Amino acid sequence: MKKISKLYKWILLAIIFQFCILIYINNVILNTAATVSVTNVDVKTKLATGDFKVPEDAQSVSLSFNAKFGAYLQDGVLHIINTDNNKDKKVAGEGKDKITYFRWLPDRDMVIFSSDTKDGKNGTIQLSTYEADSETARDYPEISDLASKSQVMDIELSPYTNVVYAKIKTSKTKSKIVRFNIMSQYAHIMDLGADAIVRECIYVNKFVYQNKGESIYIYDGINRIKNKIPIDAANVRVLDIDLNDTLYIGILDASGKVTKIYHQKIIDQKPTDNWTKVVLKESTSSDNIIISGNGNIYVNNKDENKVINVTNDRKASYRGEFIEVLAGALVSKDGNKVNITSLKEY
Repeated sequence: MKKISKLYKWILLAIIFQFCILIYINNVILNTAATVSVTNVDVKTKLATGDFKVPEDAQSVSLSFNAKFGAYLQDGVLHIINTDNNKDKKVAGEGKDKITYFRWLPDRDMVIFSSDTKDGKNGTIQLSTYEADSETARDYPEISDLASKSQVMDIELSPYTNVVYAKIKTSKTKSKIVRFNIMSQYAHIMDLGADAIVRECIYVNKFVYQNKGESIYIYDGINRIKNKIPIDAANVRVLDIDLNDTLYIGILDASGKVTKIYHQKIIDQKPTDNWTKVVLKESTSSDNIIISGNGNIYVNNKDENKVINVTNDRKASYRGEFIEVLAGALVSKDGNKVNITSLKEY
């Protein structure tokens, strides 16, 4: 009897130990609501400059953070091009899954993109990634049971928290916000207007959104609560969030143009009314304001083909159509040529 009792004790201890291990895995390792602690490191990257060619009808031309690769859409096909040797590769969209949206990750040569017609079916959306260096493609779980003409309008992602938000337009007036967690599981988070602006932080699990003409809110992905952003202006618009999690908000006049820019770093605590304020010399459309990754504020003067640094009034010229500002480079498209010119950021 003593041997049997002793055996039962060891079996019970083994069960308790295994149970504790399972609890730890579930609540710590697999807990997607846990705070992710990341050290902000300033990585110095040697930026490629020069030019490369794309087809005249190339759409949504964009470059990776270091300008090593470019990407564009043509007839629903996503192309990745090596800017050094002009090697062009079709990476997605040649079959039934036409690509309608893509963007580069902010710190690596990887794109995340979407097809709104998975296997040619309407109402089914597929998000995927493609790593240009290793030529590796990965798929997220498909999103189904959507309205037939649903389309991804924006993808916000953080390479540090591994959380992805997709804004899916489901009608002329409505959109759904879907979030993929670190385990690539997705959930419907909220419904917004079709023209809503959405942005995600890099280092904290926060999601900023604004319906057109309404107040700005910040959604806490850990606690699953929303807070209205306090600001001393009636008419405002989200502009962007930089790579240091600083939120930029435009203060609008009666005509809807930006006259001032408020900015504040988003942290784990609730946002405050303590804003750094920048007054523009001239009011301008929010579409002409550029926030660079390191927080420089520019105005794009399309009439003069120049971008102007708001802080010191320094100007940089470009040829053709403005594309984007990278960390140290100005990108534009002139016909079938994409120009990458050096831009000293002050």
